[in-house]
Amino acid sequence: MPSEARTSGDPSRRGCYDPTVGRLRAALVVAIAAAGLYWFGGAIAGDAVRAPVPADAHPLTVAVAAGKHVRIDGPRGPIHVWIPPSYHSDTAATILYLHGYYDDADSAWTGHHLPEQFAMSALNAMFIVPEAPSGARPPINYPNLSELVRVVEEKTGVARGMALTVVVGHSGAFRTIGAWLDEPLVDQLVMIDSMYANEEQIEAWYRASPRHRLVTVGEDTLQWNEQLLRDIPDLLVLDRVPPSYETWPAEAKTARAVYVRAQFAHMPLVMDGIVLPALLRLLPVELLSDEPWRQPLGALPIPDAAIDAPAD
Repeated sequence: MPSEARTSGDPSRRGCYDPTVGRLRAALVVAIAAAGLYWFGGAIAGDAVRAPVPADAHPLTVAVAAGKHVRIDGPRGPIHVWIPPSYHSDTAATILYLHGYYDDADSAWTGHHLPEQFAMSALNAMFIVPEAPSGARPPINYPNLSELVRVVEEKTGVARGMALTVVVGHSGAFRTIGAWLDEPLVDQLVMIDSMYANEEQIEAWYRASPRHRLVTVGEDTLQWNEQLLRDIPDLLVLDRVPPSYETWPAEAKTARAVYVRAQFAHMPLVMDGIVLPALLRLLPVELLSDEPWRQPLGALPIPDAAIDAPAD
């Protein structure tokens, strides 16, 4: 079971029973909801409605705003798409990011700073974040990858990246990944702590074609990743996530199979702007010179303290 379930017993996540704090929270929720409705309406229509970016804004905030963001009201749940301004499809990748359990596409998009992390990677790519199951029981929202990509191209009016198709999945994304493995579109897999007893299925996909490439990260999923290592002994193994782009070994960018034993916990793997952008940089995709490619790993915009500060 993906380890997000462990947070349910964390005392820091329990409600506060001080009535004053409760009233303040209620007012804050109303304000956020009103702002969210405004954003939602603009995002549904595409990227026509944008808030102005301050002159002193964080470089990643500027980069995200310069790109094209579309939130598609898809047939089986929302689909977020972000495309950098100098994107050109002929040499670009199509990168699909699948969130894990206890999240949805909207909460992962904002709460995990996904567009900022995509911009940090500086890749010439169309980034797609579709709705995926938020738990073990709901059905897979988009079991047909080709259909999903067609919807994105139709609604955005932009051709997908033709050079490479990569599926990046965290945690409970393993279910959707499994449904997509027979799709001819899938060239590479990046599994971020999402190897949950599906190592035989992943190994079969890996061996089915020499063009298939696998990058897998284990923290909560170490036991299944270690089993995969026994089955595919030529995996390049890293015992920790390197701290910067420059400290990743050169062979990690060329090896057909890479396994990283992570020192970070399950959720920071995709939330802290360190692991996800670094893994994206391992892909054989052109870097865009007008993107923030020099931005250090982990240097995400600081959240709004008024919203994100813990309750007393």
